[in-house]
Amino acid sequence: MAVSQVPSTAPAARPVDVLILSGSIRSDGYTGALTRYAAESVLTAGHRPVLWDLGKDALPIADPAYHRDPAANPDPTVQRLVAAARRADAFLLATPVYHNSYSGVLKNALDSLSMTEFTGKSVGLLAHGPKLTAVQACDHLRIVVRGLYGLCVPEQAVTTPGDYRTQESGAVQLGSDAMRIRVDGLVGAVGKLARR
Repeated sequence: MAVSQVPSTAPAARPVDVLILSGSIRSDGYTGALTRYAAESVLTAGHRPVLWDLGKDALPIADPAYHRDPAANPDPTVQRLVAAARRADAFLLATPVYHNSYSGVLKNALDSLSMTEFTGKSVGLLAHGPKLTAVQACDHLRIVVRGLYGLCVPEQAVTTPGDYRTQESGAVQLGSDAMRIRVDGLVGAVGKLARR
């Protein structure tokens, strides 16, 4: 007896808007390559990535006068970041490892935002360092995200130099199949939690 497929009447899953914050000022480095692959993965998963390069869209030092209402900050770059964060359904935070933690430029970006932008939203963490102790940066970011009332997924992606390859043009690219699968899984978890 053949079984026929009945078309689903359930609405199609809505795409998730994912703000990716690259916590490096070097867009051509490892963290830049990691965030570019993450953006491709978000797009492949049917979501909408917004990649914010903190090197190209640099922010002023966070002003505590606007801690409760970052949208009131008169700086136009901060205003664009706050608007992007408020539109986002989810976040991916990526950082190089500096002194066993996340970068100051990412910390400044997070300090330019507030709980309003993060509360109840899914967050995925990515880090790059010289060895797998780079996981410490993700541990520290988990604490910060919890303080912002964001919801970190348990999955994370931590890369080392061996996960990348340099093309003839000199561009760095995430080359490890295992790490690509890991990033794809992280993106899937973030999207799933955002759709809940």
